[in-house]
Amino acid sequence: MNFEIEKYNQYNLPEGRRYSICPLCSEHRKKSKEKCMMLDWRKGLGTCQHCGEVIQLHTYKKKSADPLTHFIPRMQPIKNVEEVISFISTETVRASMQRYDENNFATFLNSIFGQLKTLELVNVYSIGTSRKWQGATVFWQNDVNERARTGKIMLYDATTGKRVKKPRNYFTWVHSALNLENFNQKQCLFGEHLLKENKPIALVESEKTAVIASAYLPKFTWLATGGMQNFSAERCKILEGKTIVLYPDLNAIDDWTNRALDIEKTTKVKFVISDLLQKYANEEEIEDGLDLADFLIKHKWQEEIEPISEELKRLNALTDKNPNLSLFVEKLDLVLID
Repeated sequence: MNFEIEKYNQYNLPEGRRYSICPLCSEHRKKSKEKCMMLDWRKGLGTCQHCGEVIQLHTYKKKSADPLTHFIPRMQPIKNVEEVISFISTETVRASMQRYDENNFATFLNSIFGQLKTLELVNVYSIGTSRKWQGATVFWQNDVNERARTGKIMLYDATTGKRVKKPRNYFTWVHSALNLENFNQKQCLFGEHLLKENKPIALVESEKTAVIASAYLPKFTWLATGGMQNFSAERCKILEGKTIVLYPDLNAIDDWTNRALDIEKTTKVKFVISDLLQKYANEEEIEDGLDLADFLIKHKWQEEIEPISEELKRLNALTDKNPNLSLFVEKLDLVLID
């Protein structure tokens, strides 16, 4: 069956450009003018790097002798038919779990925690290295059955730990980078595979925050939505029967509160909003919309409430001087005794 374009550029996006704002999520964001959508005019598709949605740039109609016969795309899935979820192969995930000296995010973690703790964090959270861009990181979304639903490739600044968004927003999906055809992506919460731990659960927005918070506040299992749009009833179904502590950024408390109330109406999940940032952040930090990771790093929170042992500090200093020592400790599964 053949179709033809009915309305070209239905969202009135800048024609011929590679990037634009997202017509679905930009108006609801603080950075509403940020160009977060990649445009592929040849395929007629737009992919948002913020909310993850894929849109058709044009509308289509069925080719027919009858000009009134138009193609109307089905908006709701057919009932009782479950699409098969695609997964990234275990071999691909394992192949990425190396070359951390070339990984900007791992380098940033190392500058804060030292090599031993950094190796622990990247292994626990299944963080890989990508060749897509020099220094790029892969955040694998492993579900509760430890299957890789997808992987987000992002580029961070090795010194500041901030996302690199100039001259462009460096973000893509693993299946896109590998040109995997007919890949049916169904995201899960980042860190979902850690739900088997018998700990209280904390939920944040970014993968970076979850990883860093887990080092400072290890009494929680830290998960991330990977974006405000992903804080939804569908993503949170896996959390049913649990009470979750939310740590929203200071500029997003109202949005998270409202979404939490909506999710509670349709699921058996209960949420509690943490006031840690509100309680301890100063006026400047509140105005900047500080997130939990930046706050913990800035105030060295772990050392204030749960001091690092002198033995661990000395061991970190030694591994910084001799990287092979951390590999030796890891391979032999050595345990530090205070």
